[in-house]
Amino acid sequence: MATFELYRRSTIGMCLTETLDEMVSNGILSPELAIQVLVQFDKSMTEALETQVKSKVTIKVKALSFS
Repeated sequence: MATFELYRRSTIGMCLTETLDEMVSNGILSPELAIQVLVQFDKSMTEALETQVKSKVTIKVKALSFS
């Protein structure tokens, strides 16, 4: 899964996508502009997480074997 997909699946990402879809459907925005907004959202989320989040998480998974 690409990193941006994680952001878009967040609550704010899903709300943004839903709103943009509605605006495109109602003719308020062009599909091209909606895509530009999502691309900027991806860039902004990446930058915010790189510069403002100080905590890191490491997840270790133990493989299960089934017989």
